[in-house]
Amino acid sequence: MVIFKNMIKAIFLDWGQVFNATLKNKDKKLDAILSPYGFTWKQFHPIWIKFYLLRSSGKIKTDKELGMYIKRVTQKDIPVEELVKAKIDGQFIPKDHIKAVRELKKKYKVGILSNHVDEWIKQTIKNYKIEKLFDSLTISSAVGVRKPHAKIYYDALRKLSVKPKEAIFVADEVAEDLVAASGLGMKTVWFNTSNVSKEDRDILKIYRPDAIVKNFKEIIDVVKEM
Repeated sequence: MVIFKNMIKAIFLDWGQVFNATLKNKDKKLDAILSPYGFTWKQFHPIWIKFYLLRSSGKIKTDKELGMYIKRVTQKDIPVEELVKAKIDGQFIPKDHIKAVRELKKKYKVGILSNHVDEWIKQTIKNYKIEKLFDSLTISSAVGVRKPHAKIYYDALRKLSVKPKEAIFVADEVAEDLVAASGLGMKTVWFNTSNVSKEDRDILKIYRPDAIVKNFKEIIDVVKEM
């Protein structure tokens, strides 16, 4: 452990399920928007996720374009921009998470590294008035690729001028997030939520992150140990 003590310079945090928490009953507003079109959010989600992946990888450039594709597939005038706003407004960032990042920033650079939509994250950050909280934002839609593509990790490291061995990545998905980070030489922390996919359970049989946490505040102590 001592060998790493003075090497870590930057902490990268995943967005969803890590810095940004999940609200209970978050789908009610989405259900209300979709109800006139014959959908619940649960029914609509398989359609949404396919186009969200394209939006978050930069293949679909704008929310207006996202809406155009969804309307074409559903043959219904789904108010996609209203859905996007509801999803942004439904984001929840606990005060303890903001406090913990401020504590980490006393010694380290802290950035977001996420498969998501750049504009959506920036709007959430603006809503919470934490525009100066992070030293960098590396979001897949802006980069043009999603994790585990190496380019998104490269961009994140470049923005903070750190080498892989000088960085820690905290994420909740093992296969999509942490394995590639380890391969590049970054230290990894798995944020173990209650919703672990079968794929990740299988991967964890052959791969171990450098540390495991179950709540955000634990990250501070884990980083100190590294």
